[in-house]
Amino acid sequence: MTENILKDNPTSNGKSPDINSDVNISTDKELLEDFLNSIDLGIGLDSIEDIESEVRLDRFLWVIRQKEIELEKCIAIAEQSINRTQSWLDKKSNTINSGIEYLTRQMQNYLRQNKLKSLSLPNGSLGFRKQPETVEITDDTLFLEKAKSEFIRHVPEKFEPDIKAIKSYIKETSEIPQGVELKSKEDKFYYKLSDN
Repeated sequence: MTENILKDNPTSNGKSPDINSDVNISTDKELLEDFLNSIDLGIGLDSIEDIESEVRLDRFLWVIRQKEIELEKCIAIAEQSINRTQSWLDKKSNTINSGIEYLTRQMQNYLRQNKLKSLSLPNGSLGFRKQPETVEITDDTLFLEKAKSEFIRHVPEKFEPDIKAIKSYIKETSEIPQGVELKSKEDKFYYKLSDN
Protein backbone atom coordinates (compact mmCIF):
# COMPACT_ATOMS: atom_id res chain seq x y z
CA MET A 1 0.00 0.00 0.00
CA THR A 2 2.80 2.40 0.90
CA GLU A 3 4.42 1.80 -2.48
CA ASN A 4 1.19 2.51 -4.34
CA ILE A 5 0.54 5.73 -2.47
CA LEU A 6 4.03 7.11 -2.74
CA LYS A 7 4.88 5.54 -6.12
CA ASP A 8 8.27 4.92 -4.56
CA ASN A 9 10.53 3.53 -7.29
CA PRO A 10 14.22 3.61 -6.32
CA THR A 11 16.45 5.33 -8.82
CA SER A 12 19.54 3.76 -10.35
CA ASN A 13 21.80 5.21 -7.65
CA GLY A 14 19.85 3.26 -4.98
CA LYS A 15 18.21 6.37 -3.50
CA SER A 16 14.47 6.86 -3.37
CA PRO A 17 13.00 9.85 -5.12
CA ASP A 18 12.00 12.85 -3.06
CA ILE A 19 8.88 11.64 -1.28
CA ASN A 20 7.41 15.11 -1.14
CA SER A 21 7.35 15.41 -4.95
CA ASP A 22 4.47 12.91 -5.32
CA VAL A 23 2.40 14.22 -2.41
CA ASN A 24 0.03 17.13 -2.77
CA ILE A 25 -1.58 17.68 0.60
CA SER A 26 -4.50 20.08 0.46
CA THR A 27 -5.28 22.55 3.19
CA ASP A 28 -8.74 22.73 4.71
CA LYS A 29 -9.27 26.05 2.94
CA GLU A 30 -8.33 24.56 -0.44
CA LEU A 31 -10.65 21.60 0.08
CA LEU A 32 -13.50 23.88 1.09
CA GLU A 33 -12.92 26.09 -1.96
CA ASP A 34 -12.90 23.02 -4.22
CA PHE A 35 -16.06 21.90 -2.48
CA LEU A 36 -17.85 25.21 -3.00
CA ASN A 37 -16.65 25.45 -6.61
CA SER A 38 -17.85 21.93 -7.33
CA ILE A 39 -21.37 22.64 -6.11
CA ASP A 40 -21.79 26.06 -7.71
CA LEU A 41 -23.63 24.88 -10.79
CA GLY A 42 -23.76 28.36 -12.26
CA ILE A 43 -26.67 29.42 -10.06
CA GLY A 44 -24.61 31.76 -7.88
CA LEU A 45 -24.46 29.90 -4.54
CA ASP A 46 -22.55 31.94 -2.01
CA SER A 47 -22.61 29.71 1.06
CA ILE A 48 -22.98 26.09 2.10
CA GLU A 49 -26.31 26.89 3.78
CA ASP A 50 -27.84 27.71 0.34
CA ILE A 51 -27.36 24.10 -0.79
CA GLU A 52 -30.05 21.44 -0.51
CA SER A 53 -29.40 19.25 2.57
CA GLU A 54 -28.71 15.93 0.85
CA VAL A 55 -26.51 17.55 -1.79
CA ARG A 56 -24.58 19.26 1.01
CA LEU A 57 -24.16 15.95 2.90
CA ASP A 58 -22.96 14.24 -0.29
CA ARG A 59 -20.40 17.00 -0.76
CA PHE A 60 -19.31 16.54 2.86
CA LEU A 61 -18.64 12.88 1.99
CA TRP A 62 -16.54 14.09 -0.95
CA VAL A 63 -14.49 16.30 1.38
CA ILE A 64 -14.10 13.37 3.80
CA ARG A 65 -12.83 11.19 0.93
CA GLN A 66 -10.21 13.83 0.10
CA LYS A 67 -9.19 14.05 3.75
CA GLU A 68 -8.88 10.26 4.01
CA ILE A 69 -6.69 10.20 0.89
CA GLU A 70 -4.56 12.95 2.44
CA LEU A 71 -4.31 10.97 5.70
CA GLU A 72 -3.24 7.81 3.82
CA LYS A 73 -0.47 9.81 2.15
CA CYS A 74 0.69 11.19 5.51
CA ILE A 75 0.65 7.71 7.08
CA ALA A 76 2.63 6.30 4.15
CA ILE A 77 5.25 9.05 4.45
CA ALA A 78 5.50 8.49 8.21
CA GLU A 79 5.78 4.70 7.84
CA GLN A 80 8.50 5.05 5.25
CA SER A 81 10.41 7.48 7.46
CA ILE A 82 9.96 5.30 10.56
CA ASN A 83 11.12 2.17 8.68
CA ARG A 84 14.21 3.91 7.32
CA THR A 85 15.04 5.37 10.74
CA GLN A 86 14.52 2.00 12.49
CA SER A 87 16.68 0.23 9.90
CA TRP A 88 19.44 2.82 10.38
CA LEU A 89 19.18 2.52 14.18
CA ASP A 90 19.29 -1.31 14.04
CA LYS A 91 22.47 -1.25 11.93
CA LYS A 92 24.11 1.35 14.15
CA SER A 93 23.09 -0.52 17.33
CA ASN A 94 24.53 -3.79 16.01
CA THR A 95 27.81 -2.12 15.09
CA ILE A 96 28.10 -0.26 18.40
CA ASN A 97 27.08 -3.28 20.50
CA SER A 98 29.57 -5.50 18.66
CA GLY A 99 32.31 -3.02 19.51
CA ILE A 100 31.23 -2.87 23.16
CA GLU A 101 31.11 -6.68 23.41
CA TYR A 102 34.60 -6.99 21.89
CA LEU A 103 36.05 -4.41 24.31
CA THR A 104 34.23 -6.05 27.25
CA ARG A 105 35.77 -9.45 26.41
CA GLN A 106 39.22 -7.83 26.19
CA MET A 107 38.80 -6.28 29.65
CA GLN A 108 37.54 -9.57 31.14
CA ASN A 109 40.51 -11.43 29.68
CA TYR A 110 42.93 -8.86 31.11
CA LEU A 111 41.49 -9.22 34.62
CA ARG A 112 41.54 -13.03 34.44
CA GLN A 113 45.08 -13.19 33.09
CA ASN A 114 46.30 -10.88 35.86
CA LYS A 115 44.13 -12.58 38.52
CA LEU A 116 42.41 -9.30 39.41
CA LYS A 117 38.87 -9.02 40.80
CA SER A 118 38.56 -5.31 40.04
CA LEU A 119 40.51 -2.41 38.60
CA SER A 120 39.94 1.34 38.96
CA LEU A 121 41.00 3.59 36.08
CA PRO A 122 40.53 7.29 35.21
CA ASN A 123 37.59 6.57 32.85
CA GLY A 124 35.87 4.15 35.21
CA SER A 125 36.26 0.87 36.98
CA LEU A 126 35.85 -2.74 35.97
CA GLY A 127 35.72 -6.03 37.76
CA PHE A 128 33.79 -9.14 38.62
CA ARG A 129 30.85 -8.78 41.00
CA LYS A 130 29.68 -11.83 42.90
CA GLN A 131 26.21 -12.82 41.80
CA PRO A 132 23.68 -14.24 44.27
CA GLU A 133 22.89 -17.93 43.87
CA THR A 134 19.60 -18.86 42.29
CA VAL A 135 17.33 -21.69 43.35
CA GLU A 136 15.57 -23.78 40.71
CA ILE A 137 13.00 -26.48 41.48
CA THR A 138 13.81 -29.36 39.16
CA ASP A 139 11.11 -31.80 40.36
CA ASP A 140 7.95 -30.13 41.68
CA THR A 141 6.30 -33.37 42.80
CA LEU A 142 9.29 -34.61 44.77
CA PHE A 143 9.84 -31.19 46.32
CA LEU A 144 6.22 -30.86 47.47
CA GLU A 145 6.23 -34.37 48.97
CA LYS A 146 9.33 -33.77 51.10
CA ALA A 147 9.29 -29.99 51.68
CA LYS A 148 8.97 -28.44 55.12
CA SER A 149 5.88 -26.30 55.60
CA GLU A 150 7.93 -23.08 55.73
CA PHE A 151 9.14 -23.77 52.17
CA ILE A 152 5.61 -23.62 50.76
CA ARG A 153 3.24 -20.69 50.40
CA HIS A 154 -0.41 -20.80 49.42
CA VAL A 155 -1.49 -18.80 46.38
CA PRO A 156 -5.30 -18.53 46.38
CA GLU A 157 -7.24 -19.03 43.18
CA LYS A 158 -8.40 -15.91 41.43
CA PHE A 159 -12.00 -15.60 40.25
CA GLU A 160 -13.27 -12.90 37.92
CA PRO A 161 -16.37 -12.44 35.76
CA ASP A 162 -16.26 -13.84 32.22
CA ILE A 163 -18.01 -11.03 30.35
CA LYS A 164 -18.15 -12.94 27.06
CA ALA A 165 -19.89 -15.93 28.70
CA ILE A 166 -22.34 -13.63 30.51
CA LYS A 167 -23.27 -11.82 27.26
CA SER A 168 -23.75 -15.15 25.50
CA TYR A 169 -25.99 -16.45 28.32
CA ILE A 170 -28.16 -13.29 28.27
CA LYS A 171 -28.50 -13.50 24.49
CA GLU A 172 -29.52 -17.17 24.57
CA THR A 173 -31.87 -17.09 27.59
CA SER A 174 -32.90 -13.42 27.94
CA GLU A 175 -32.18 -13.85 31.67
CA ILE A 176 -29.87 -11.45 33.45
CA PRO A 177 -27.84 -13.04 36.29
CA GLN A 178 -28.04 -11.43 39.73
CA GLY A 179 -25.52 -8.68 40.23
CA VAL A 180 -25.38 -7.95 36.51
CA GLU A 181 -26.79 -4.92 34.74
CA LEU A 182 -27.31 -4.75 31.00
CA LYS A 183 -26.71 -1.24 29.67
CA SER A 184 -27.76 -0.06 26.23
CA LYS A 185 -25.56 2.26 24.23
CA GLU A 186 -26.68 5.14 22.06
CA ASP A 187 -26.57 4.49 18.33
CA LYS A 188 -23.18 5.35 16.84
CA PHE A 189 -23.03 7.56 13.76
CA TYR A 190 -21.05 6.17 10.84
CA TYR A 191 -20.20 7.00 7.30
CA LYS A 192 -19.08 4.79 4.44
CA LEU A 193 -17.71 6.07 1.19
CA SER A 194 -19.04 4.55 -2.00
CA ASP A 195 -16.68 2.70 -4.34
CA ASN A 196 -15.76 4.52 -7.52
